[in-house]
Amino acid sequence: MELIKNYESIYYCNQLIRVVGRRYNIRPDLSEEVEPEIKGYVYEETMAGFFRTWTLNEMHLELIKIVNEMLVAEESQIQRKMGGLSEVEFKKILDECVTMGLLCENNISFKDEKNINLYLVDTGGIFAFKEAGIHYNKVKYTLSFDQRLKIYRKNIFLLENYKNKESIKLYLFEEQIGMPQDKKYQEATFLIDMKIAEKLGLTGQVIEAINDIVIRYNAKVYDTGDKKYIDIK
Repeated sequence: MELIKNYESIYYCNQLIRVVGRRYNIRPDLSEEVEPEIKGYVYEETMAGFFRTWTLNEMHLELIKIVNEMLVAEESQIQRKMGGLSEVEFKKILDECVTMGLLCENNISFKDEKNINLYLVDTGGIFAFKEAGIHYNKVKYTLSFDQRLKIYRKNIFLLENYKNKESIKLYLFEEQIGMPQDKKYQEATFLIDMKIAEKLGLTGQVIEAINDIVIRYNAKVYDTGDKKYIDIK
């Protein structure tokens, strides 16, 4: 296979089996005779009422603030940033955030990769932020599958290295293939998954291209698969 732009995203798309969406008014997890907790549309008054009656509380707000910070967050990433909660308690709060309209969920199944659950702030979460005076980091609901995965993969690095995404020049290696030289890449960090390169038989081409980037821009390379910086000279 030839090394082409977005080769990792193409790999994931080819691995895709299905994506099941779940939110307060789309509940494939419920049988036809069971009604969802919220029917119809979520209103500002609805969310304010849930918090005032403690149907929802500060734990729910803290969880959706994490997703808001990460834009697109995977379940284990959220749990790690929440901290101090048991598995059962965390999953209960997360599920309530979905069923009560604070978050929407994408359950993603792959052929040979680990299945993941991705979360974005939903309508009720936006209303909750407005009530609490918290800035909402808007994510388009039309954001494509591959773009959601790219944000999630950047969050792998940010979570492991406790970096503020505003304070580091961070790029996916797959997006730079064939792109012209640009000084904005100087001393940047490039993300790559060497396991995907190996599966696709691209290891040699990837190492050559990465070495060129490292030398040209004095850049660093981080392997999102093994979750560590790599030196492949």
